Formats: sequence, structure tokens, C-alpha cells
Amino acid sequence: MKIMVYAPGYDGKNGGVVVLHRLVHLINTQTNHQAFLVPESYDLVQRSKGFIISLSQRIKHLKKVRCYATKPSWDTPIVAHPTSQEIEQSVVIYPEIVKGNPLLAPKVVRWLLHQPGHFSGEVGYGKDELIFKFNSAIKDFNFQGSKTSNNELKVIYYPIDLYNLDGALTENERTLTCHAIRKGKHKPQIHPSDSVLIDSLSHEEVAKLFKQAKHFICYDDYTAYSIFATLCGCTSIVVPDKGVSLKQWYPKQSDRYGIAYGFDEEQMEWCKQTSHLVKEHIDREHLRSADCVKVCLSEAEDYFFN
Repeated sequence: MKIMVYAPGYDGKNGGVVVLHRLVHLINTQTNHQAFLVPESYDLVQRSKGFIISLSQRIKHLKKVRCYATKPSWDTPIVAHPTSQEIEQSVVIYPEIVKGNPLLAPKVVRWLLHQPGHFSGEVGYGKDELIFKFNSAIKDFNFQGSKTSNNELKVIYYPIDLYNLDGALTENERTLTCHAIRKGKHKPQIHPSDSVLIDSLSHEEVAKLFKQAKHFICYDDYTAYSIFATLCGCTSIVVPDKGVSLKQWYPKQSDRYGIAYGFDEEQMEWCKQTSHLVKEHIDREHLRSADCVKVCLSEAEDYFFN
């Protein structure tokens, strides 16, 4: 199969973008299929509406293509201007945040990296799509006329070359608190007034902070930074969302290793007692990512071509 993944340019601070690019890399290096990135600005729906709109969209698209970033060490070729024939012959993968079918693709995989409609309040998918959840944190979802797979397409990439205990302070030496808001803007803020916000910092800067910090308070339920903090020896705490229980947050226990869901004594002890399991779990998940890709592509092949 030829697979086209509709994605923004690479941004190491955006977990969703990272795994979209990582998916292309794994397909090209771990399977017999071919995968390509298509810049998210390419929109056949808009181009088909008329010459004037097509021209403005084309100019906008060309500007984005010129500065479209990829990760140099990954095998992630770009198809900046796919033809209708190329799209028709390919399976197109959209993240859940994309509304509709911008490429007018007849074979669509919808990858739920977050709850559908979380950001826009709308779910604009089509019929006959094959839908994969990222992991156990995504609630059960069905869309009439499409199929939601029982297989999870869990692809992770954690820069463990940065997030580790190399040069980290001991537990007794740590006094700093840092926090992240990200997708948790709706939650009441409870971090100390002298806490350091990491949202705009580079991975290198964040890793340095995590190796000095005693606590990391995160308002975003599902960011990898909670894991990164644990890898650096920092106590990682997620501020619970109203009405979301521990098992609703992450049904799978291993996904909660090294993270406290709230500040109660039981959760803080859980964080402490399971933090040593995080690195081993990540190593397994890195290896398992390739297997998940192979299983899901096999299902896609059966769904669209058999």
C-alpha cells in the first residue's frame, strides 16, 4: 500500500505532530508499505471550488511547504502536491482534529489522537472510514457508516536521550516546582506562585528544569511531559479533570506508572512506588509501536482492498 499522512510540519513540542511523523517513519522502516507526509494546507476541496480560491489556497500552500519541517533522522518523505490519481490509489490517514476529507480520498483512516470534537466541538467525519484509537485514554467512539477498530494504533516517541537522570539533583537537593498548562486552561490553577511554566520552553530547557525540580504539576491530562518529568526523577502530578475518575483518565494501569492523579496521599505513594517502572514500560512501548503499525496496516489492507 501507499499511505499518505496528512500532518503539520514537525514540531518536537507537539505530541500529536510528533507521532504523525513517527508513523510515517515506522511504516517506511518497519513494513513493506510506503508512506508520505502531505502538508495539512493542501486541500483539494477548496481547490475544486474555483480558480480564485484555488489560486489563493495554492499561494498559501506554497508558503507553508517552503517552511515545512521534518525530523532529519527520520524517513519521512513529503508529497507536497499529490494528484487526484495518487490520492485515489493511496490510503489517507487524518488525525481526529481534521474536519471532513480535504484530499477527497476514497480510502480514509481516522486516527484518534484525542477525543473527537475536543477542540472544535464538532465531529466532521465521513462514511466508510476505518477509525483507530491511539490508546486506552480515548473513550469508545463510533461513527455511523464507518468502522472503529478494536486494535489501538499506539505510536510513541520519547526523547530519552534528554529525559533521564544524567546530571539530575538528588531528591533532597530539589526545591523547584514547575508546571504546564497546555490543554488544561479550563482547570483552576493551584500551582505555587513561584512555579516555573514550561509551555514555551524547548525540550533541552525542560529536561534541565525537570532534573532540578521536586514537583511537576500538569493541567493537561494527556501530555507526555508527565512521563518526561518522571524520567528525570521529578514527582509528576496531573491535576484531575472534574468528573473524570482515575480509571476513566487511564483505564490501563501501566499508562499511569509514575504519575499521581491528584495530590492525595494514595496517589502520591503510587507515583513514588511505580516511577522505577516507567523507563522499562517506555522501552516496551517503543518496540511495540512497530507491531501496532503492522497490525493496523494489515487491517486497513483488508478493509479497503479485500
